[in-house]
Amino acid sequence: LVAVIPILWLGIGSTAPAAIANLIAAVKGGGDDTNRVDRVCRHEAAHFLCGYMCGLPIANYATTEENVPRVEFHYSAEGPATASRELSEDEVNALTVVAMSGSVAEAMEFGKAGGVNSDLMELQNIFRQSAKFLGAEKQQDLTRWGALTAYRLLNTNKQKLDDLADAFSKQKSIAECVGILEQ
Repeated sequence: LVAVIPILWLGIGSTAPAAIANLIAAVKGGGDDTNRVDRVCRHEAAHFLCGYMCGLPIANYATTEENVPRVEFHYSAEGPATASRELSEDEVNALTVVAMSGSVAEAMEFGKAGGVNSDLMELQNIFRQSAKFLGAEKQQDLTRWGALTAYRLLNTNKQKLDDLADAFSKQKSIAECVGILEQ
């Protein structure tokens, strides 16, 4: 029975890495929440900036119960993705950058990323909807590429990211946030 545990661990880890990450996070316990709102604002501002730069239309922009804006994008200019519609290679690429951008922005500012689990789960859903089969190695390569591309976009637009994170903390409108990116 004990011999099966490593096999189960590998099986779950290869098919649903976020499940393993959540388990490890639960075992490690909570972290420092003193700057949680700042983290979430920076995380969401990075999604907003990279989504905008990748040309994705905004699907939803709402304030959570924590009084922090959250942004969601349509998968393409065609509108919302449905379970029956497969994503093109370009859509997968753009969404990979957007999915990784929040965690990358957190790591750039705070040294570690706290919101990575939900981003990786979203990324897994994106990969599943790809019209082209993406094996484990291709998914890893795309994840790395998405993180690197997000880093380049965020680093190149650091001042806009800072201004956007500030705008998110002040719950500015979509128009005001887009205005920051258009400057």
